[in-house]
Amino acid sequence: MRDKYLKLLKEVYVGDEKDMEVFEEIMNDEGLGKCKPKFNLKAFIFGWFYLLYKRAVLEAFSVLVISLMIAYLMAYAKIHPLLVLATIIIVNSLLSGFCYYFLYLNKFNRDVDYCGEYNTDIECLKKRVKPKISYVIIAVIVIIALIWPWLFALITGYSLKT
Repeated sequence: MRDKYLKLLKEVYVGDEKDMEVFEEIMNDEGLGKCKPKFNLKAFIFGWFYLLYKRAVLEAFSVLVISLMIAYLMAYAKIHPLLVLATIIIVNSLLSGFCYYFLYLNKFNRDVDYCGEYNTDIECLKKRVKPKISYVIIAVIVIIALIWPWLFALITGYSLKT
């Protein structure tokens, strides 16, 4: 199973050769990733947005939820909001940066299952693996929509309490 998944991954993965070496190193016999921290700079810098770009939506949502849960606990403990925000960014970057390969292999396993595990449709797999910026754009639009009242109040000086 491992060799088959590596062959498929080499055929369809959009990335560099260094990524393929890391995938080979951490892939177990079932084709899934071992939870072995390996650093990816792009995922570290862009966090869950990079996972969204790579179409790992479930994994990106998981990283976001974990960082928000930690931030909620910190806010509940009445820690300064700037420290909470910094913690969200740091946890998000660390989880995305050091667990990218593990998360991506699990996403790839779902893609192979979707496109046929035994007789895999390569064109289907290429469509599902191809990075897509629209997920990132949608996430940014949702974030802006959620923080718009605070941005409006900050820009205009309008009080949200009234």
